[in-house]
Amino acid sequence: MPRPKGQTLTQKDIVEAAIACLHKEGESGLGVNRVARELGIQAPSIYNHFSGNEALRRAVVLEGWRRFLDIYFQNTEGIEDKRKLLKTAAYTYRSCARESPALYRVVTNHPLQLEDPEFAPIIERLIAFYAKVFGKFVLSQDEMIHAARMFNSTLHGFVLADKAGLFLFSQSVDDSFEWIVETLINAIERK
Repeated sequence: MPRPKGQTLTQKDIVEAAIACLHKEGESGLGVNRVARELGIQAPSIYNHFSGNEALRRAVVLEGWRRFLDIYFQNTEGIEDKRKLLKTAAYTYRSCARESPALYRVVTNHPLQLEDPEFAPIIERLIAFYAKVFGKFVLSQDEMIHAARMFNSTLHGFVLADKAGLFLFSQSVDDSFEWIVETLINAIERK
């Protein structure tokens, strides 16, 4: 997607091109030189916006979180039933990982840092999402943290095992996912 001459290059343009490269080629496409080729520009133009590959990767991680959180909130909008809400959140999580596997991998391999001001809005939205999903259950604040950790680790583990082809038996992987989600909801509901 070469840029028309004279059009100003923005950080957003660069991040969009980086995500496009990531989707096409996986993590190997996530570099300044590759993104510059995607944009039809010279690499030094990107250095006007990002200090290098790590800064570009970080910007992609932030954008990935924004996109996933937008989808999480959109898909759970207006759902009042606590079980349906948690189930929808779980299926949305799996769907994001399936539909954008390279972005999911980059996002989940980069730790969120509480003290980092760039991650603060992401963390605030993530907390708001967990409050929305788990708020209808009778949980203390500590239990809500435990529930969120259980939710993430269970779903992330399932996604990774599925991607790696570790589910060898003939039983439906979708049925297994449904069983896990129902068990997760029952465990949280019993607290």
